[in-house]
Amino acid sequence: MSLDNFRSKVLSNTDGEERVEVNQRLLIDKILARYPSEFVVFRELMQNSDDAGSSTVQIIFETADNNYKAIRNLSNPSKRLSLDREMENKITRIIFKNNGFAFRVEDWNRLKKIAEGNPDEQKIGAFGVGFYSLFSVCEEPFVSSGGQGMAFYWRGNQLFVKQAQTGDDDKVWTTFLMDMREPLEFPDLENFARFLSNSLGFTGNLQDVLVYVNDILVMQVSKRIQDPNSINIASDFDTFSPQKIFNLTLANVRCVQLYIKRLVIPANMNVRQWILLPNDLQIEEASIFLRVASGNLDVNVNNEISSEMERVTKKKPPSKTTIQMIYTGIDEDGNYNVDIPPIFKDLLPYPGQGRIYIGFPTHQTTGCCSHLAARVIPTVDRESIDLVEKTLLIYNGEMLRLAGTLCRILYENEMAQIARFFNEKIINNTKNDEDIKYFRELLETWATHTLTHFTFKPSTPNAQVGIITESQFFNCSKNILPILSTNGVLPISNVRIPNPEMTGFIKTVPVVPQFMFDHCYTFFKKARDTMKLIKELTLQDVFLELSSRTLSEDEMIDLLKWWISYKSKGYIVRSTENTQFMQLARFGSKSQSLSTIHYFLNPTKIPLDIDVPVDVLPFTISKNLRKQDLEKWIGLSELSLINWARFIVKKSDLELDPTFAKKVIQILGEGFSNISQTDKEVIQQLFANKKCIPTKLGMKIPNEAYFKDVNLFPDLPIVDLEETTDLNNILELLGVRKVVELKLIFDRLVSQGNWDHMQLAKYLASMSSNLKQNEIRILKDKPIWPIENHSSRSNRDESKVSQRFIARSLHTPSNIHREFGLPLLDWKGEWASYSPEGKFIIGLGLQEHPTLMKILELAAYHQSRKIRGKALRYFINNFEEKYSEDYDPQVNIAFLPCSNRDTYAKPSECYINSECTVMKFYAINQDLRLKVERFGVRQHPSREELLKRLIEEPPQNENKAKAIFEYLASRQTDFTEDDLNSLINLNFIPTKKNSRSKTTTLTCPRNCFFTVQEDLKNFLSCIDFGSKANRFLRICGVKDEPTSTELAELLVRSSREVYNSLGDLEKYLNILRTIAFNFRTINKSSLIAEMKKSRILIGVKKNNNGASSLALGKEIFLNDNSAYQQVFDPLTAPVDNDHYMKILYNELGCRSLHDSVKEIVRPIGIRENNLEPNSQELQETIIERASLFYYEHPNTKKSIDWFNRLKVKEASYMETTYVLDGKTVIKRRATTACILQDALYVTTNPDSLDIADHIVKSIYVKYEWKDVFCVSVLLTAELSSLKRKGYPVDHILKQQNLRYAYQQSVVNNNNKIIAVTPESTRKLRSSLRDSIRSCNSNVGNINGINSQANVTIVNESQASYCDIIPGHLLSHVGTIRDIKLFDTKIYQPEIMSLSKTIQLNHFIDILRDLADVFELVPKVVHIFYDDSSNSIAFNRDGALFFNLRFYIALHEQECKLRPTNDVMTYWFMTFCHELAHNFVVHHSSEHEFYFSSFTETYMSSFIAMMKKRGIIW
Repeated sequence: MSLDNFRSKVLSNTDGEERVEVNQRLLIDKILARYPSEFVVFRELMQNSDDAGSSTVQIIFETADNNYKAIRNLSNPSKRLSLDREMENKITRIIFKNNGFAFRVEDWNRLKKIAEGNPDEQKIGAFGVGFYSLFSVCEEPFVSSGGQGMAFYWRGNQLFVKQAQTGDDDKVWTTFLMDMREPLEFPDLENFARFLSNSLGFTGNLQDVLVYVNDILVMQVSKRIQDPNSINIASDFDTFSPQKIFNLTLANVRCVQLYIKRLVIPANMNVRQWILLPNDLQIEEASIFLRVASGNLDVNVNNEISSEMERVTKKKPPSKTTIQMIYTGIDEDGNYNVDIPPIFKDLLPYPGQGRIYIGFPTHQTTGCCSHLAARVIPTVDRESIDLVEKTLLIYNGEMLRLAGTLCRILYENEMAQIARFFNEKIINNTKNDEDIKYFRELLETWATHTLTHFTFKPSTPNAQVGIITESQFFNCSKNILPILSTNGVLPISNVRIPNPEMTGFIKTVPVVPQFMFDHCYTFFKKARDTMKLIKELTLQDVFLELSSRTLSEDEMIDLLKWWISYKSKGYIVRSTENTQFMQLARFGSKSQSLSTIHYFLNPTKIPLDIDVPVDVLPFTISKNLRKQDLEKWIGLSELSLINWARFIVKKSDLELDPTFAKKVIQILGEGFSNISQTDKEVIQQLFANKKCIPTKLGMKIPNEAYFKDVNLFPDLPIVDLEETTDLNNILELLGVRKVVELKLIFDRLVSQGNWDHMQLAKYLASMSSNLKQNEIRILKDKPIWPIENHSSRSNRDESKVSQRFIARSLHTPSNIHREFGLPLLDWKGEWASYSPEGKFIIGLGLQEHPTLMKILELAAYHQSRKIRGKALRYFINNFEEKYSEDYDPQVNIAFLPCSNRDTYAKPSECYINSECTVMKFYAINQDLRLKVERFGVRQHPSREELLKRLIEEPPQNENKAKAIFEYLASRQTDFTEDDLNSLINLNFIPTKKNSRSKTTTLTCPRNCFFTVQEDLKNFLSCIDFGSKANRFLRICGVKDEPTSTELAELLVRSSREVYNSLGDLEKYLNILRTIAFNFRTINKSSLIAEMKKSRILIGVKKNNNGASSLALGKEIFLNDNSAYQQVFDPLTAPVDNDHYMKILYNELGCRSLHDSVKEIVRPIGIRENNLEPNSQELQETIIERASLFYYEHPNTKKSIDWFNRLKVKEASYMETTYVLDGKTVIKRRATTACILQDALYVTTNPDSLDIADHIVKSIYVKYEWKDVFCVSVLLTAELSSLKRKGYPVDHILKQQNLRYAYQQSVVNNNNKIIAVTPESTRKLRSSLRDSIRSCNSNVGNINGINSQANVTIVNESQASYCDIIPGHLLSHVGTIRDIKLFDTKIYQPEIMSLSKTIQLNHFIDILRDLADVFELVPKVVHIFYDDSSNSIAFNRDGALFFNLRFYIALHEQECKLRPTNDVMTYWFMTFCHELAHNFVVHHSSEHEFYFSSFTETYMSSFIAMMKKRGIIW
């Protein structure tokens, strides 16, 4: 049954109705527990007073009388307590009075009802529990108003009241009398004063609060309000809340003054002491002025929300309401309540967060610096806004949004005033900079205060309050939020974040004042990063600034510093932007663009007092910047001397003013060492034709002037400058002469006739440092020098003019040069190369040694062996010093002697290691082997040369081959894989066909082997050149022995010859086995095709004494059916159980004998009568066990349904016809069964193997004999045996049990009653236990209900309490104590929640105990939680599922200590009900039979368990 039925049944019962009782004392205590704040009693009473229109309240604290000595009456705690002398300093009574309207009848009625709030929508009270805060300090309060009184008193835990006339004529005051439950400490007057002043902040009517102690006035707090000033609401504002519930119709601001006057009580005096001396105490007075902004709201709530609010708050929403905010700006001096008294601190939270006032302050902050008073709906404790209840969330949220709108109106009102002030005091003030600075600072302070006031921070405790208000603040207006900028009040999107690096030159682009940015950083960071309202200064802003004006030099310095910093930080600047920057940046009186500047000045190179080009950046700017920054980021270059020279050379003063010319030359001279050679040449060209050199004879061009030390002739123009090293260098560069030109010398000396060349050499050597390069070139090409006469050196005729040569045609006059027969310089006396003359002539080209080609030719071709030897030694000894730089190892001169006498070779044609001679290579003479490697002679021939020699001249006999192969083995690491691959098919190995053969043939490595079976040596080449030589041959491709591929190729070529040569069948089969084992390595498709066409396989006829012969694969059969082999005796493969041989034969075309024979079986003598019992039983067994034939055998060709159509028929015998390759054989009684179409024919006592054979043939795509034996066993073995072996037979056992039970059932179509006998009862009980075991056997099969179970709707009921829940609705979420847990929720499942942990464990205890009763393992039991279905439990394939939801609803309450008899019985019957579904799916009388049978069978065990658990006795 469902819970709905249970409830209806209970409610329909006419008896048992009782009234619910409320413990009022506990109820009030629990309500008061929600009021944790200090002074809560006064807060509630002052709120009620304000709602009642009171203007004044009095709070009177009374202390104990000195003479009142009564002892506390413990037997009656409701009586007022009397205190002894020790209690005189404590409060025993509080009286609260207000002058509002007197209590009406409905007020008196509401006062005595808990939780019935004030229905007036204009009043704050909503929940009707505020008055009961009085019970937090007293037991029996008393209320007097309008001549009537109401007294509260307790009887036990129930609260009672009495109301009557008091006879009091006072119609002004409503009084609340509270006698303290316990004496109270006197409140701290400072804190109490802060509370009272804070409470008056937003009261509508209440203006004065007077506090007395006994009859002494200790404090008075008053509020005075001025008339409001209206605030204009611009049309750009959206005055509606998002859902149109509220509409802001009016906004105004009024000034409010709070005033306090109180006694100052010394800290060291107690109450009793200062009460006696009130006139001696000081009086403190303080006041504060506030601005309170108000907004009038029209309220339009739809009926649905109105009704829901009335249900929750017990009052309708108002038609109009107000919101108020405290905002304090700054005065004209920039101050804002800096020195406010501490008592008023709570009213001015700036710069902290304000609070929400619901009549009085709550714990909820607003997010900004203003208090907000609004008639939002609070939580019960009045400390927070209710944003949880969905209707109140809408209402309160809408009102908070209008608070955001009011904030924005106040903000824009302030900004409008700031804008007017800015225009008046700054824009229109162009005279006094000091005044402008003062007003700017004032405005920045003002704007900073305003922006800080409305900068929202996370509100607490509910952050949504601030989020909602802030969102509306920014979204309520179409206009962009205005802020103060350096250019006045502008939309924030038009203003930029200040950048300190750009302050010096950004003047026209509006930015946030730095003071304002620093103090409002939180706002601007959020506006920039999150809200995207404002941006940093960008490059485009800089362009805008630059395009608007010309910068001063100081501004240009700041601009360039920023530009350098900007680019160095990695900001991407496109080339177009860089060009635009350079063009827009202008400075100076002439507004020169930075794009026209190319250089900056280095005053250490070019002084400041000299003219510079116009494209040089003024030094007053560049001196403030680093050189590397100007170069890298601005793109300027340092003004070089060469560029300055190009500029200065155009000045006319250079040729007219000697002083100016001297200064220019001096500057160039000082920078001479830093001028590149190219620039020096340019400078030389620039000044070459300028008369810029001051001389004694006037201004001369450089080539016409001479240095002072040139005194060869007296009439030379000598320079008129002080000689220094720097000046000499630049003068020399410009062309000022140090020597007299050669032409003059030749004209005056050489042309006079024959001259002494040695004297000329001495003169020129002394002047060599002053000779110019062109003069040196003239001397080099001038034929000045005579040649030595080799024939008669000692008898020369000195008077005879000898032929003269240029210096480079001659050699120094040394003995070795004479011996070599070289042309020598004719020199008198001893030649010295190190002398000045010798060095000079050598400098002109005189050769100190033979040229490289000359010395090599001497070593190679000279007729004299002695000279060749000397020339070679000279070359070797002087190689490093004189020849190495020009030497080429590929020289085409054979100058190196080889080991063969009179044989010379080039360095590239001979080798150091003499072993290479075995392959006919040249080896260097051994005396030179340590000296010639530097000439390019290699140790060995290269691998290419070795391969070429081996290919062109392979060895022709084994001895020569051995030597060559051993040498190549020593070089094998030099060969690449490609080299070796090229040799594998090269015929270079000399072999003999056999040991008796004398003929040698060359064979490739691929066809050679180191080891070959003796019988196959006539067919395969076997070689052995020794271990060292073999090492080389192995890497060339020679194998240790033939591979399967090579053996197969051999058989394809010569299978008959090999077969005959071996003379032994087993030896031939061994070759086949080797091939078979490695058959997969044969990757030549052409070879396999040849193997199929060649007779290389052995075929055997077993009936013919095992005779064998060579045959094709297609002529041989695999003997996989011995019966067929006996019938036909074909050629069969001798493979036995060799797996690899089977593969080989099969791949080469050998056929399966079993598949090749066509077998046709015909039943003879078919019987048409009824089947024998054995045949009938056979048919039932096949159908029953058909599913087992498919177990772990997926490759089938017929489904299990085919067995339902298969009929068993009987025949006398079977006739079998065999056909193989056209040959036919007929036999009788070869089998006892056959299957034709959907009929199984059997003979009397058929063989199970025959039956299994035909079943296997019918249902399996492929099968083996083991499948036949397996099916035979499945047909004949006991089910219990099969179960032990792991076969899934439980469903078969279950069906047998059901079949048997059904046969014993009392239910049949004719309502026939079956007699109950002891035997039938015994069998029934056995069936019940079998079904239990079946449940246990299914353990582990229900890990998750992944398949969708079928839901069965029975006829008796359309909705069952044990309907199976579809599997896709339940998910396995955990396991506790072997019981799996399921839930309809995958994430945060209900059944795993902490709130249901105890109930779940109780339910598990119950179900485990009941499982023991039925001898069920716990894993059969499953628990689920589903609150959307009526299923209490269900049985799914023997797994039992129980719904935790029903246990909790029906039984948990009475099972908290231990399970009861009723609960255990309920779930025992549920177990029986579900176990009955093991037999019957439907709810029927048959199911009822099994249900009652389970109950009867297991009742005794159930009772025993109950006694054991102590549930019953």
